[in-house]
Amino acid sequence: MSEYVIGCADCAPRTSDWQLMMREDDMVNSVSSERPTPVQLSVADAARLVLEPTAAQIPDLRALLAKGCFVKVRTGCSLRELICEQFQISPEYLKNDIKVLFLNFSPVNEVDTVFVKDGAILALSGALPGVVGAAMRRDGLSSMRSSITYKESVDERVVRGEGVIHVKLFNLVLADLGESFLKRGVYESSAVLAEFLGRFPIDFWRECKITRNGQVVREGSLFDDLSADDRWTSFSIR
Repeated sequence: MSEYVIGCADCAPRTSDWQLMMREDDMVNSVSSERPTPVQLSVADAARLVLEPTAAQIPDLRALLAKGCFVKVRTGCSLRELICEQFQISPEYLKNDIKVLFLNFSPVNEVDTVFVKDGAILALSGALPGVVGAAMRRDGLSSMRSSITYKESVDERVVRGEGVIHVKLFNLVLADLGESFLKRGVYESSAVLAEFLGRFPIDFWRECKITRNGQVVREGSLFDDLSADDRWTSFSIR
């Protein structure tokens, strides 16, 4: 299955979505070790890539969040604080629409007692189909998967500070929140961005303004720059 979800038609819940959110310790370690450093974030922020798409183009761009991107956050807070205060998602949406939350590939039940650490991997989804989907929901048959439910380590200190986490959005949550995350700004490697943006036809770029550090650039120059070397890029839409 492709890592990207294109357009609203493909935002419907799929049974395979939960498999992409399940615990895989090697992937946790890989994502955490590859996250951008503070210096790399500063370099990326000095040359921000900003697109100004039409409303019709936004569904294609938000598909980047299905693969996952890094975002800056304040760490050491509860998952509820992160979602409602930092991401500015309403408590009602968290309660009624974000049915499945995974932290480091494990399902979460209580958003008030789980704390966000630097390098965490967070996946947010609407309701997923089937018995397995119901078991992954916070308000579903959670007792069926108690062995894989996320549990805080009693030996690990919760440190408040600045950090980066990896965020993935699925199905209806992707459709509803993908645009706001892109407007907030994300970080991705230039190689991934070159591959992702390179899928769009020439007509897409005729209607989408591109700026790099405030300067207007053409799509050809953009791809030359992204392909020059693999580095972290600050990416957002306006």
